[in-house]
Amino acid sequence: MDEQKLVISFAVFLLLLCLVFIFFPWALVLIPVILAVIYHFQHLNRCDGEVANAFFSGWSFGGHRGSPYSFPENSMSGFAQAQKEGADLIEFDLALSKDGIAMLMHDDLLERTTDLTGPVKEKTLVELRAANLASKFARHNSSPASGSVPREGVPTLEEAIQFAVKNNIRMLFDVKDYSDEMVGIIIKFFEEYNLYNKAIVCSFYPWVIYKVKRASPGILTGLTWRQHFFAFSDLDAQVPRYFGLSHFAAQFVDCTYLFMLKTWLPTFLGADMLLTNEKDVCPAYVNAMREKGMRVAVWTVNDIVQAQWMMGSLQIPILTDFPYLSKQLSNLDKFAKNGFK
Repeated sequence: MDEQKLVISFAVFLLLLCLVFIFFPWALVLIPVILAVIYHFQHLNRCDGEVANAFFSGWSFGGHRGSPYSFPENSMSGFAQAQKEGADLIEFDLALSKDGIAMLMHDDLLERTTDLTGPVKEKTLVELRAANLASKFARHNSSPASGSVPREGVPTLEEAIQFAVKNNIRMLFDVKDYSDEMVGIIIKFFEEYNLYNKAIVCSFYPWVIYKVKRASPGILTGLTWRQHFFAFSDLDAQVPRYFGLSHFAAQFVDCTYLFMLKTWLPTFLGADMLLTNEKDVCPAYVNAMREKGMRVAVWTVNDIVQAQWMMGSLQIPILTDFPYLSKQLSNLDKFAKNGFK
């Protein structure tokens, strides 16, 4: 079932629930009892505190898709550059190739970031390895990187894991695919490389992290969110994902989902973290989540003042497109300690 059908199905379910309340008022008592029973028997537990502490103590400044303004996003050169610039975690996106290999790619289509066209899932490992991630990349003028950008193909998940383990850097898996195949691959690598205190699996889609946590309770999971996610594809809520009734259904889901997210959903999923868009972070939100025992992290913070506030005052880890801000923050902290505020 694709994303649009899931959104519409959920919206229809919510509307039917409202109609039940209108025409059968006694259900106001019965339905909450049923939901409470389902919650009790189906909710998942968070990971052991020792494992979570070991992971989060090693993450303060993460590279969002590596260092995407210095080298191509989701590339091995980008991950190496992110660590060089001061990142202690790398975030990357997963997709399956035609022959069932977990690859690193954000988009469903290859046009934006490679010299290939078409869906990732229609290309084999050999074809994706032969692609050129540098073909459409232009380095940002603020980047501290030097030298030419090498030609490199789409990396596999295992390559990224091997790099991170070797260099003692944390990982954040961004997952959209909730197929048994993808979940099985993730669990296999967690077991093979003992990633339980080295990596976390995150997704915008609650059913993804529920499926991962249910299959392997020892894996750290995070629920990624922003407002208007299901109705709009952009951060400013200007570009609808769907049109007509589908769009209104998605907006209805967004409103309901926000309430669920701030009340019972993360606990039901056994989520260990809420990965929150930087526009939705404030002290009240962070404190409220901490009172529920929930950790908060932020994406994507590209302003040095905002980064200093979040990491310093709020004490929460961040993802950034500019890992080299880490060293600038370190210099600011040194000045502050010496009285040069």
